[in-house]
Amino acid sequence: MYPNHFKKNKASIISFLFLILCFVLFLYENIKGLGFLRFTDESGHFVGAQAIHRGDKLYRDYIDYHGPVIYMLTWMMGLIVGFSEVWLLRLISSFSAMLVALCLFFSPIFHHFWQRYLVTALWFGFISSVWLIQGLYLDNYWTLGGCFAAIGLVTLVIPIIYDIKPSRIQAFTGGFFITLLPFIAYPFVITAFILFLVVINGICIDHRKYVSIFATSLSGCLTSIIMMLVWLGIYGDIGGMVAFHFITNQMNYARYIPFNLSNFFLSLIPSFSSNHIVETFALFSFCFGGIILVAKGKYKISACLVLCGILGLQARGSILFQNGAFLIASVTLIIVAFVKSTEVKPDISLFFSVISTFCIFFIIDQYAVTSPNILDKRQRNAYQWHAFREGYNEDTKAIWFYVDKNERILSIPYNPDIYILANRLPIKKYHAYLPWETDYASHPWHHYERDLCKDLPKNKPPLIYYDPSIIWGKYMPDQFLSCVLIVLKNDYTHIATDSYIYVRNDRYREKGKIN
Repeated sequence: MYPNHFKKNKASIISFLFLILCFVLFLYENIKGLGFLRFTDESGHFVGAQAIHRGDKLYRDYIDYHGPVIYMLTWMMGLIVGFSEVWLLRLISSFSAMLVALCLFFSPIFHHFWQRYLVTALWFGFISSVWLIQGLYLDNYWTLGGCFAAIGLVTLVIPIIYDIKPSRIQAFTGGFFITLLPFIAYPFVITAFILFLVVINGICIDHRKYVSIFATSLSGCLTSIIMMLVWLGIYGDIGGMVAFHFITNQMNYARYIPFNLSNFFLSLIPSFSSNHIVETFALFSFCFGGIILVAKGKYKISACLVLCGILGLQARGSILFQNGAFLIASVTLIIVAFVKSTEVKPDISLFFSVISTFCIFFIIDQYAVTSPNILDKRQRNAYQWHAFREGYNEDTKAIWFYVDKNERILSIPYNPDIYILANRLPIKKYHAYLPWETDYASHPWHHYERDLCKDLPKNKPPLIYYDPSIIWGKYMPDQFLSCVLIVLKNDYTHIATDSYIYVRNDRYREKGKIN
């Protein structure tokens, strides 16, 4: 309770003004993000959404290794804003962050309007400080994973820890979004499972109070699963998702990345070097938020489970953009725990909130480097706002000359930007081909074969974009693409020594040499 009515109104007014300021900052960072640096994985999502819109089936005709949620939402956003201005598809991340803010504002954890204003302001302020730096503006899985986990935390899981019964709508929402986590990235199944354990633990503690909440959250869970299976049944291939998202990632791709416990523990060591500042911010948010939650929450075991669940988002143990989900969940934890713990001290809560927001924004903006492109503040400021779309350059000029708009091309080993810039779709099953895909080809899962060496000679596209650069500084293309190089040598014409464009011989004879 507030000591007097005046203090209550004063806290609400200041919190509301702070919320407006932080929201304006968030909008400003989002506008910059719409035209900021691109990332190849994001381009793959754009291309996949375009392919689905043109009738391709995800994991059958367009095969990639990320979960289906990013493709479903990118495709849905394309239906709204169109598929030609692909930079607008980044609005998915913006809307996801705003959905978290909405859930925070209406969370049952808070009883006063000043708290609701303040926690929402802190969310916009903190997330704005890392929006560009951590690549959260990109059309990516890590932003979605963090935001969906945050929604589950504030609508369902953390209220139970404080022994606050969420409404049925909130319980349904929490169950729905938590269940989507494994469909974003399969390692997130750890987090989803642990967060549901908190709900189950609530039943064990107070059966009468939480059994209806569990049933409602379970209905949200089932709705989420049914929705994804129906969408995959229409626009994708469920077996293909198992083969190329679960099996290939775990059995093939994991051997090429530092996916192990030592890397996980190393990522939890704080450092103030420029490429670790954001990770350290996430760690401090996680630690301090966790201490407050365990100390102030009613159910200690459930609070510890939540911390384990958030750590599950850091399964890859990355200090760069892949830890975005862990960062978002940790930020959510600290702002919720702090505002709740200072419930009877609005002046202290407001003072530390405003000071910490501006300090964090200043430190990260000044000293952190941009992930995944590793740019400092001066380099970021030098970058001109640029809408990513179909564009003219020497490569696209050649592609337009040799390839009709309804024809498909191939870009290897990996450059999905070409499909966007040239406005051409990739050949079915292949928009890239990397070392672990060669490994999968030698041991496919059931009948889900994917072997470019077998398929390319049967279906040669009119044009191949081949970049001989070494992958990750380790893997020479001729080590895993030797069969393709034979096809290029025998059946394609390299149009220029300084070009990556190879045109099929019959098309080259038909069209002639480009001027």
